[in-house]
Amino acid sequence: MEKEKYIKKIKEKYTFSQIQNIINSMKNLKVMVIGDTIIDEYCFVNPKGRAMKDPMLSVDFIKDDSYAGGILAIANHISDFVEEVKLITLLGDDYDKKEFVQEHLHKNVNPEFFVKENSPTIRKRRYVSTVRNEKLFKIEYINDQPIKEQLESQILDYLDQNLSKYDLVVVGDFGHGFISSKILSKLEEKAKFLSVNVQTNSANLGFNYITKCKSPSFATMDGLEIQYAVGDRYSDYINLLNKLHETKGFDRFLVTLGKQGVAYYDQGHIITSPGVVTSTKDVVGAGDALFAITSLLVYIKTDRELVPFLANCVGGIAVNIMGNKRSVTKQNVFDFVQDVYKEVEESDINDYFNSVNSTLKNLNKQDISNFVNLLLDAYHNERNIYVFGNGGSAATASHFCGDLVKGVSYGLDKRFRAICLSDNIPSIMAIANDISYDDIFIEQLKNFLNNEDLVIGISGSGNSINVVKALEYANGKNAKTVAICGYKGGKIKEIADLSIHAEVDDMEISEDIHNLVMIHTVKRLLSNQLNNGYSGDKYEKRVTKEGPTKIN
Repeated sequence: MEKEKYIKKIKEKYTFSQIQNIINSMKNLKVMVIGDTIIDEYCFVNPKGRAMKDPMLSVDFIKDDSYAGGILAIANHISDFVEEVKLITLLGDDYDKKEFVQEHLHKNVNPEFFVKENSPTIRKRRYVSTVRNEKLFKIEYINDQPIKEQLESQILDYLDQNLSKYDLVVVGDFGHGFISSKILSKLEEKAKFLSVNVQTNSANLGFNYITKCKSPSFATMDGLEIQYAVGDRYSDYINLLNKLHETKGFDRFLVTLGKQGVAYYDQGHIITSPGVVTSTKDVVGAGDALFAITSLLVYIKTDRELVPFLANCVGGIAVNIMGNKRSVTKQNVFDFVQDVYKEVEESDINDYFNSVNSTLKNLNKQDISNFVNLLLDAYHNERNIYVFGNGGSAATASHFCGDLVKGVSYGLDKRFRAICLSDNIPSIMAIANDISYDDIFIEQLKNFLNNEDLVIGISGSGNSINVVKALEYANGKNAKTVAICGYKGGKIKEIADLSIHAEVDDMEISEDIHNLVMIHTVKRLLSNQLNNGYSGDKYEKRVTKEGPTKIN
């Protein structure tokens, strides 16, 4: 329920077209992306069990796959949202995998490669069970020693010359020796807008926290990373966010909380957004995708309430992609938002249908049978039947009258004598203008009403004054009266001889019960009682090419 209420609130405030316009407005941004190249290798296996002679797991090999991870994935995610992405990254001089990297970068990602000596291009090889996509273990090919001064100087020179060309700089610091303190200082000094994700992982635990930054324009981290950063295991996330702001002065940052969603700190405001997906294929790379797109959203000054929602949407897309097999695109986000909005709409529809069904279930069936008997009595004794109501109830009255005059009467020698007082527009307007709107029905009844006639007043609330006055007048003239009402029944339920009461505090649902279900039920019962073969399922010729059977 928390998720549904949240999405309804977002949907009410931000239309799908508004979200499209916001995301499309990123198109002309020039983005520099800097960080470690990581190649994610997935070895898919089928576990067989413990080896017979050794205490180890035995598996069948299924297949290998490799994906562009780390900063490559971040650059690819961003590339579908903007026209130009400049990538600054490191390859190793040992087993550099440059050809693989170039093949797996999107066309509008322009790489600038630097080479780290005595180092492989980073690879992280995961062994994954195909049974449930569970990761069994990981092997890392990495040299996470800090880069040497000469390479650092080359990178600093390049940044000095090029940082001013870009609207924002996105830093994926995986803690593998690339982003030195001098490089970080240069980025903080020269970047127009600096977005940073400083990751804690098994290779750098305890040594790579977001607190190494002084003044990023925006930052993201996960729940464990903010706990490490502020040295607090037990506080709730609201306190953790406030604590990070108080200790470091960060003004905008977002914390991912897994299935709980995200929490976003924006200049003293904390906005939480519950998770929007229930299925997860692989969480690897999901944080990078969220970081990449959220950085763009924050740069273009997207409403603070919308940022965490869209962050959740991007994360929801990414957790259902195996590793970094493919990147998140604009169309992915549009489709996801539409699906989430549609899910809420369908939930509203189901809630409405359930309310209608519940109201129908509680409707007194004997009252409907008694109503049919009153109508049959008026029919057999050639009494007049007067029906009326206001607004939607006027439409119900008109519809019901039409069903009696033609629907039930067609083909019978004797006809129902039904009149809808709501349909006499000139009389209604004259009475309302010259006397009172409260008298539009009673004044008409004074012209026609006879003893034993049947008078049917329809009011959702049961308290429409003009309906009440008409029924009171009918009672005084010894007519038979029926109230068709909703809510608590109101005044007309108290004064009528019989009431058809749809007890629900909802005008639309009460009108649904009155206008379609109840009057068509009555129509069908009357047709059955009078053996009328020209209504219901027996009257199928009226919708065929033959047309209705003519009566002589």
